[in-house]
Amino acid sequence: MSLKSKAIPTLLAGVALALVPQVCAAQAAASEAEDTPSKDDPGDSAKGQTIVVTGSRIRGAVAASDMTTLPRDAIVSAGQVDLGEATRALPQNFGGGQNPGVGTGAGFVNANVNSASNVNLRGLGADATLTLLNSHRLPYDSAFGGVDISAIPLAAVDRIEVMPDGASAIYGSDAVAGVVNVILRRDFEGIEASAQLGASTDGGNFRQQADLVTGARWSGGGMMLAYDYAHNSQITARQRSYSGSLDPVRYLYPSQRHHAATLSAHQDLGGGLTASIDVLYARRTSEIVGGTASARFRFSPEVETFTVAPSFELKLGSDWSAKLVGVLGRDRTQLSTLFTPTPGTATLTTGCYCNRASSVELGLEGPLFALAGGDARVAFGGGYRSNGMAFTRVVAGTPSAAFDVSRRNYFAYGEVFLPFIAPANGVRAIDRLSLSASLRYEDYPGMARLATPRLGLVYAPVPDLTLRGTWSRSFKAPSLFQQYLGYEVFLLPASRYGAGPAGTTLVYASGGNPDLKPEHARSWTAGFDFHPQGVPGLTVSATWFDVRYRDRVLRPIAGSPATAFRDPGYASLIDYSPSAQALDSLIAGALYGLENFSGQAYDSTQVAAYLDNRNINVAVQAIRGVDARLAWRKDLGGDRRVSLDVSGAWLDTSQQVTPDLPVVQLAGTVFNPPEFRLRASASLQSHRSQVSLAVNYTGTLEDRRFATVTRLPGSATVDLSARYTLIEGEDDRPRLSLSLSVSNLFNDKPEPIGVTGPTDTPYDSTNYSPIGRFIAVGVRGYW
Repeated sequence: MSLKSKAIPTLLAGVALALVPQVCAAQAAASEAEDTPSKDDPGDSAKGQTIVVTGSRIRGAVAASDMTTLPRDAIVSAGQVDLGEATRALPQNFGGGQNPGVGTGAGFVNANVNSASNVNLRGLGADATLTLLNSHRLPYDSAFGGVDISAIPLAAVDRIEVMPDGASAIYGSDAVAGVVNVILRRDFEGIEASAQLGASTDGGNFRQQADLVTGARWSGGGMMLAYDYAHNSQITARQRSYSGSLDPVRYLYPSQRHHAATLSAHQDLGGGLTASIDVLYARRTSEIVGGTASARFRFSPEVETFTVAPSFELKLGSDWSAKLVGVLGRDRTQLSTLFTPTPGTATLTTGCYCNRASSVELGLEGPLFALAGGDARVAFGGGYRSNGMAFTRVVAGTPSAAFDVSRRNYFAYGEVFLPFIAPANGVRAIDRLSLSASLRYEDYPGMARLATPRLGLVYAPVPDLTLRGTWSRSFKAPSLFQQYLGYEVFLLPASRYGAGPAGTTLVYASGGNPDLKPEHARSWTAGFDFHPQGVPGLTVSATWFDVRYRDRVLRPIAGSPATAFRDPGYASLIDYSPSAQALDSLIAGALYGLENFSGQAYDSTQVAAYLDNRNINVAVQAIRGVDARLAWRKDLGGDRRVSLDVSGAWLDTSQQVTPDLPVVQLAGTVFNPPEFRLRASASLQSHRSQVSLAVNYTGTLEDRRFATVTRLPGSATVDLSARYTLIEGEDDRPRLSLSLSVSNLFNDKPEPIGVTGPTDTPYDSTNYSPIGRFIAVGVRGYW
């Protein structure tokens, strides 16, 4: 049964009638996390300590940004076993970029390099979404500047906090689309283990998963240790009816084997000094078979990531504290690609995307003076960060490309939080009023110096309604791969491409560009949270966001060089009188020198034009839209409660490559985010059981790659999950429970699209999955 857009009203009505669940609890859950002790860590709140929220370095600051929180329990209840699955279900996230199951034909930025999972908020790229672990950075994954969130074991996680708002003033580079902060469990006690078996009903993707978490708490300290194992088989083209254009043995979804472990510990050293450490290790092997019967590719990457982050926090008195944090990490994707032509000789290509990261940061935080609504507080500090990448590619034993570079930067930041009015003041028409301001300065020697400000305002006229808004500037430093991937320089006959008369030549460059500068963005948001006291448990919220993202790095010409000479919009990329000195310098830095395809000897005086199609800071994007959420929770008595949650995102994204080219719509087109995504869910829970249902809706898409524009209708999938407690525990945690989950209950299938080559995936693999209906059973125990 296929569920398309016309079925959505019926499905949503069914959700309401069935009283089914939300898998992502959001802002209300975030507030509860600040005020309520965690089941694993009753200590912090009980001791009166104030939690620092994502998007601020100040304890007790009221966040002015929209915030979505994914608790671990909700992820588990949905039958999801890794953080990649959980974040891909978010309406604000895009499944393109570096994610398992993304196929060919969707462009280089959507290449599935190593089957990792990168968060890609708003579809702005994984490199424009900052992913943190316990508020500290992790090393980049593979080529594109994202972080593999699936390397973090779900068993180790307390919650995921997602702030889809520019935050470079707080965290520095990459936080253009927002921040995803994975918060680990603290002071877990006992042993908890779970296992799951599942498979796609159409064949393939047989998955085995198991995890174990243990920990202890002692006087002055505690620790948590978690391990996760997962293995799934591949999905081949012969197993899916809509992939008949592909070779039958071609993989639509990779086979994977994954091991991950996380340690988090802390110890009071006396004198107000506390030492903490977070350690993450993960290893993944995967395999993808591609190409055709006459030209077969077998991709077998291996990924290993390791991060250690020690920290020391010292209480200085008068509620001031100082914190020193260090991070040392590496992420290595070892490539192995076997190309087997028929007839012909097999060729093995190996290499590595070897990323490394290190940083040290010192910060202080505390009160400045008293205001009516509480203490004005400030945080300030600075530090040093270095990122490095070693890239190699060896074809049949012969090196074809390599670089090993590092980039360092120094930074300083300051943040102030001013609570002018608080509810306890009893001021008429002002229940709460607070202002926050941040400024960060970054120095990238030899590349750029930047200052990024951020302002946030929270105003609650009455206890039931909170209004909030932010304004910020953000930036993203170019990735080392964008900069230092070797570029090639070609000498071509000018007349063939319309660049000049016969006998003259065209110099054409394509590839990386060491002269890249940071990308810049200006963002603002305005939103509200409504939680009427007359309807306990009800929350309605919405946020308007507007981002202008400029100096985006891309290769501006997607097709033949002739495109640039036919369209005057590319004139700024063409130099019709290049100097001999500039050309000699360009050729000297090229990966293979000058590659001459002109049929004549190189003569700088005969060069009619130079066309630069390397990575360039050139594009401008405009991103705007609305995030909205309605949630309701009610205690039915007799240990039963019900929750409903509907979260949706409307997105409008456009791009202009140069000022003289037309604006092109991105959102709502294939290989880009849809204009509308929604997840509606609810749950009915009793003392021993829980039943949940969720509807995921993806809006319509247009395919504008061909002369005739085609429209892909919206589609919906339904997820069902249930859990039953066999043996109760002394607290709320069951001693033994069983679970059943069914994803894509009605087996909705991707819509077919046109292809430009025999190896292109014949559907939009960035928005649709080949997994289909997936059924899993699980068991969980706690001692």
